[in-house]
Amino acid sequence: MQSPKKQGGFVAMVGLLIALSFLSYAFILYGEQTQKQRIKEDADSFYNRLLFLTHQIHAYNADQYQAGTPINASRLFPTTLTDLEGAYVPTCLPADNVQGYCMNIDQSPWGVITYERQAFITPTGVDTYRAVLTFTLPDPTSLAFSAEHSMSLAMLTQLPNLTYSEPNNLITLYVTRPDMAFAYDGLVKRSGDDSTLLDDWDVGGNFAITNVKDVTIKNSNGTQTVVSDGLVNTFSAKHDGIIDRPNCPDGKESIIHLMIGEITTPTDTESTGRIRAYLKSTTATQWRVGLDNIVKTGSGTSQINHSGYVIALTQCKTP
Repeated sequence: MQSPKKQGGFVAMVGLLIALSFLSYAFILYGEQTQKQRIKEDADSFYNRLLFLTHQIHAYNADQYQAGTPINASRLFPTTLTDLEGAYVPTCLPADNVQGYCMNIDQSPWGVITYERQAFITPTGVDTYRAVLTFTLPDPTSLAFSAEHSMSLAMLTQLPNLTYSEPNNLITLYVTRPDMAFAYDGLVKRSGDDSTLLDDWDVGGNFAITNVKDVTIKNSNGTQTVVSDGLVNTFSAKHDGIIDRPNCPDGKESIIHLMIGEITTPTDTESTGRIRAYLKSTTATQWRVGLDNIVKTGSGTSQINHSGYVIALTQCKTP
């Protein structure tokens, strides 16, 4: 029979081994959890980077389109990803890339992102272009990378227009032009901002442009001619006749120009040539016009004759 002292030492050793086993298991669990967290953070970071690249390609599309590039032209998309560097994506300097401060624009966590400007036909039969980005994932058959593969794949496949080829372990991301954004951009906005036309505006001939405050025309020196300032209404009136003032837009005032239309000289008189068309009175809504023709009778006396009519030109004018 062993002594109590030896039995106590054995029990203590067993307890130590059990404690070391639990401690080793805890370290293993901690290591696995730390690795999973790193993989998740890397996949999440790359997911956001791909999303950013998609947005910046769309920004490039928009700038090219607004510069006059046809909607279905290949140059709507960059020739290479490096075309985006600087203006659309910050440039990663080689020294910073080596230190891990940034990634090259064509760099994935597992290799290189291949870029292609690809021609394709839309479901409606239109020949157009899109950008195609491809890259491989970690080897799914490797015990060291299988977890990273499955977690990265689960994260990245949440992106729209992304496919995965299992035989080739290849991710393909399609970036099509943002047609809806172009459609909204092509509308003449109610706010009036950024609505410069790219060509003549043909309204079709069946409808009118109504209820505008004014229209201006560009002059050769860059100044503007106000169309409403040149719109003139023509009326005729006899002596003491009434001409209504036009209703003018805010900021404009109604004016009248009078000319002699026709003079009738009585047969027993002679015109002296002293003729005038003039305003007799003015109100807020009307003008009263007059016509004087100074004639001379056979006896040599002068008379004022009002026979004939006045031509009145009315318009709304900027003061």
